Amino acid sequence: MKLSDYFRFCAKGIVQRKTRSYLTILGIVIGIMAIVGLISIGVGMQVYMKEQVGKMGANKIIMLPMPPGASPMSAGSTYFTDRDAKIVDKVRGVDANCYMIYRTSIITYKNIDAAASVTGMVPSLAEDTFIGAQGYEVESGRFLEDRDTHKIVIGYWVAHKLFKVGDKYKEVRVGDRIEIRDQGFRVVGVMGEIGNRNDDSAIYMSLDDAERLFGVSDEYDTFFVKIKEGSDVDDVANRIRDRLEDEHGEEDFTVMTAAQMTAMVGSILSAVSAVLIGIGAISLLVGGVGIMNTMYTSVVERTREIGIYKALGAESNTILTLFLVESGLIGIFGGVIGIALGFGLARVVEMIGKEMGVGLLHAWVSWELVVFALLFSFSIGILAGFLPARSAAMMNPVDALRHE
Repeated sequence: MKLSDYFRFCAKGIVQRKTRSYLTILGIVIGIMAIVGLISIGVGMQVYMKEQVGKMGANKIIMLPMPPGASPMSAGSTYFTDRDAKIVDKVRGVDANCYMIYRTSIITYKNIDAAASVTGMVPSLAEDTFIGAQGYEVESGRFLEDRDTHKIVIGYWVAHKLFKVGDKYKEVRVGDRIEIRDQGFRVVGVMGEIGNRNDDSAIYMSLDDAERLFGVSDEYDTFFVKIKEGSDVDDVANRIRDRLEDEHGEEDFTVMTAAQMTAMVGSILSAVSAVLIGIGAISLLVGGVGIMNTMYTSVVERTREIGIYKALGAESNTILTLFLVESGLIGIFGGVIGIALGFGLARVVEMIGKEMGVGLLHAWVSWELVVFALLFSFSIGILAGFLPARSAAMMNPVDALRHE
């Protein structure tokens, strides 16, 4: 039998049962759309997070005043101290240590109140270790200097979208005044857009200003450590861990290198992606059952036609191939539409996430995913259609011709 005969037979079968075929294809569309969309978002999150961690640089270490694996909620109010900072500064291989404090506060601009995160740090240390390492750039104005007092640099969201009156945003520009806890601060710089709400809603000020503003001293929420060129990051991290553990009597803090952060984030997102793909696979399983049901019905409705083919000399393998091609085409049709809708869904989720300030949501589009989805949908069609096709191939031609 010619290849064209196979496709003519399959097209005839699909067209004769339009409604049933469309509903079957719809089941595959939903499954493939779910899988492609979820894989796109899942892998996109992994790629984005690895890029963000990669920006930190291989020669950086982040330290948190909580035990490894603990969350800020479970760790309680724990902080690093000046003594901890001096210990880290003296560790062999440490080039610089940027110690920072974080607080959330209500800020006021032209009588409009909003919430934002405030970061206090030594500007020269921050620019050398933290700001430059993260790839942050100043959109307008300048970054802070060590001699600055009552001056701040604000994130992109604070400048452009935080303060809203009706349907309009009140933009904050360099030179404007913002009040924080009833104290006035002059804006000297606006950061470029980073892509996630947390960073874009940040306000940076000098460590001295932050300590006066919040009434704290000798309390640091994070150490951002830069390693000397040529030093082994893991060795330095271990030395820091040993020194602080001797000082504290226990490991009630976390020391993470860029590689460790990448591995940790990757494992978490991989688990999330696996769950999401599992949900999509369930939808696709339902679509496979739909294909099987449609093909069994097709075999019953075309029993006399199968008998005629066999009476004319068609072999069982030919009949088997005819029905397998038909079920495979249903899978392919559903796969093509599902892929397009899946990528579209991922893009919509990315845009909604960006609008809501959730920069983690990114769509990942690649030809590898397209090929995988097409092969997967075709395979589902073939597997779901095998039993009905085998049933058709094994028919006795005499019995088939007698079928009413």
